[in-house]
Amino acid sequence: MSTMAERKLATPPVPKPEEGKTVFEPDETGPGNWVGAPKVVYDSKEGKFYMYHRVRKPLGQGRGVKARISESKDGRSFQVITEGTKEQLNAESLEAGSIIRDPATGNWRLYISYQSKGNKSWQVGMVESDSPDGFDFWKHRTVMLPDDYGLYSLKDPAVYVVGGQYYAYVSVDQEGRYETVERNGKEVRRPLGFDSSGLLTSPDGKYWRDFRYVLESGKGVAGERGHYKARLNSLIWLSPLFVGFFDGGDTFYDNFEEWAGIATSHDLENWKRVSRDGPWVKSPHGCVRYMDAIRHEGEIYYYYEYTREDGSHEIRLSVEGLG
Repeated sequence: MSTMAERKLATPPVPKPEEGKTVFEPDETGPGNWVGAPKVVYDSKEGKFYMYHRVRKPLGQGRGVKARISESKDGRSFQVITEGTKEQLNAESLEAGSIIRDPATGNWRLYISYQSKGNKSWQVGMVESDSPDGFDFWKHRTVMLPDDYGLYSLKDPAVYVVGGQYYAYVSVDQEGRYETVERNGKEVRRPLGFDSSGLLTSPDGKYWRDFRYVLESGKGVAGERGHYKARLNSLIWLSPLFVGFFDGGDTFYDNFEEWAGIATSHDLENWKRVSRDGPWVKSPHGCVRYMDAIRHEGEIYYYYEYTREDGSHEIRLSVEGLG
């Protein structure tokens, strides 16, 4: 890591996405066939890495069809240990999720976002198990419902425990660009803009409260890039700051080919963009998105969804030393 003597602090090493190692390939090739949205945790008790990722098909062929949990001893080679389908969630589609061990009970929890049938809104459910290979998607319960916060949609949770409290960064409607509609007897905001990042907190990881916007789209000035979206995917602590990795974009096309940027925060609530003139990193064929970074033994493991030359997406890993 950079030292004070270098006059450079909290600056993450830049990964090389095009040189990254392929971790998982899509089931089929061609545009719309994706494997991605990785979230990884290292469990020191077991000495293993665990990854959540989703499998997606093209629009009209099922979209987000299944989610998988895999394990690894070295963080590089993963083996799938269990999976669940959108049918088990009674969902039109499923997307990003987070896997974490609850520090109070020792149980494992999987938070997964899905678009429910019927009202078509995105929400987050939770499945709990005593081991990562024991998640039963049939037994999910909704823990983050957008209606409860006056929102139209809520998805893609990135969950952390900080100081004993749960923090969940979620992708939500853009603030200030919406129309108010009634749904399920409540007034909610139907978005006219695209993804911003919100924060929910919880004392136990089950009951979530205190929603606030923390990183917003559409807030740039003339000449700035990437403000079409602002989805915060992960964070790491590099003293004296938290460094976050978000997905940005410039146009509607980037809704499917977003690119990675970085932001910083002192308090986990107020985030400032660093990437304002373009991508922090990208693929020569399209996106680098859903960047999930974890620190492990003096290195940062960057897991990300990467566009291949044929238009499909795969999961890659780039490992960089902190110095």
